[in-house]
Amino acid sequence: MKRIIFTGGGTGGHVYPGLAVYDALPTAMKPAVLWIGSRHGVERGIVRTRGIPYRHVRTGKLRRYFDLKNVTDLFKVVIGTVESTVLLGRLDAAVVFSKGGFVAVPVVIAARLRGIPIVIHESDADPGLATRITAPFARVICVPYEETARYFVRPGNRRNWSNRPARRVVVTGNPVRAAFFTADSGDVLSRLGLVETDDPVILITGGSLGARQLNDWVEQTVSVLTRRAVVIHQTGEGEKHRIDGIRKRAEAGRYYGVPTFTDIFPAVLRRADMVVARAGAGTVWELAATARPAVLVPLSRGASRGDQIRNAERYRRSGCAVVIDNPTADASEFLRVLEDMLDNPGKRNAMADAARVWAGENAAVEIAGLIQEYVGDRYVAGHSGPLLDD
Repeated sequence: MKRIIFTGGGTGGHVYPGLAVYDALPTAMKPAVLWIGSRHGVERGIVRTRGIPYRHVRTGKLRRYFDLKNVTDLFKVVIGTVESTVLLGRLDAAVVFSKGGFVAVPVVIAARLRGIPIVIHESDADPGLATRITAPFARVICVPYEETARYFVRPGNRRNWSNRPARRVVVTGNPVRAAFFTADSGDVLSRLGLVETDDPVILITGGSLGARQLNDWVEQTVSVLTRRAVVIHQTGEGEKHRIDGIRKRAEAGRYYGVPTFTDIFPAVLRRADMVVARAGAGTVWELAATARPAVLVPLSRGASRGDQIRNAERYRRSGCAVVIDNPTADASEFLRVLEDMLDNPGKRNAMADAARVWAGENAAVEIAGLIQEYVGDRYVAGHSGPLLDD
């Protein structure tokens, strides 16, 4: 049986959108899927929980700045490419789908060396370094926004970065798991051990790795917030020790803390009346799919390449969110913004309406269709996209 290879990882933002695409594949194709990731990455546990076969290869992080680790990590990428080349040959791969992250680099290079078609997806408006490295090898490049396509064409002559076979750039949006559209949130508070209430529910999440800044603000404001609302709080695995202390500051039965969410997260998100989160691309699209009013706190430029700031600003301009991007922001500003949202249900409703427009079509279905083009001889119509000539 020919395999459909998925690769990507490093954070949940590279894994969960890939799982959305997996879910959108025809049932008959799912047994052919195998995921290649790293030995110790977050993707290993997430993928195995879904019952998808998993293999690991060595990889390293290639940084945009000088660091001696770039030398050793480059050797890891070379070794990982050799491992991936052998593995892909043994698996008889029909197509490789890359969701990004540095673990995908050796897999995509190996696929190119073996002549295996490659489909990649970039979540951010401006591609990260891993996508910039792998894009020249891809047959199809899926991007979230029209303006993202310009990164894959040289200005002036509309030629690709490298002399590779003609490939397409397709604007798909970002894939979101079907559960975010369909999960039943009616009894989610009782499922978390909380009392069902008509009071607002605030979800505060730093993503799969957590966010110390948000955790600090919750700890300092939870006593006030839980007088008016129920607070559901994801700390991240590294700060789960703080949950008990925060609960003691909260009104009884009005706070629920968890290190990481499992399959209940889509229902929790749909139940929330407002959400406080970072501004990763996957997070923004999940908020849109569930039409949740949002307060976004993007990672600063010092802690990232600035992609979250741009994601948050784009979402704010569309009327879907309030953004806290002041580098001197503290718990008092955080509390002021949340209380303003609680005081203005009309504002929250307007944000929800704007988010519904933002979400658009189901990107996962479109990307799954593009992958199907390379499985067997059957071409899936409706996904031709513009040709970019080399």
